[in-house]
Amino acid sequence: MTRTVDFPVIGTQPIHCAGCEERIRNALRCLPGVHTVGASAHSQQVAVTFEPAQVSPEQIRAKLEQLGYQVTPQGSTG
Repeated sequence: MTRTVDFPVIGTQPIHCAGCEERIRNALRCLPGVHTVGASAHSQQVAVTFEPAQVSPEQIRAKLEQLGYQVTPQGSTG
């Protein structure tokens, strides 16, 4: 069963542009179990649909932090 979690960008490093959005999408798609990634410079949100048996929200958050974005998991649907 898939799950979707939103990760609001809360730090001083925002998502600036379409290039930043693409960089986030490409990095997160490399994680096992990630199905879709939506990153928005407009809303400063990253929405990720994934298989919880393969990857955790904490692992996704850690990858975003490696990219320089401070985020917090918020809400989920399954």
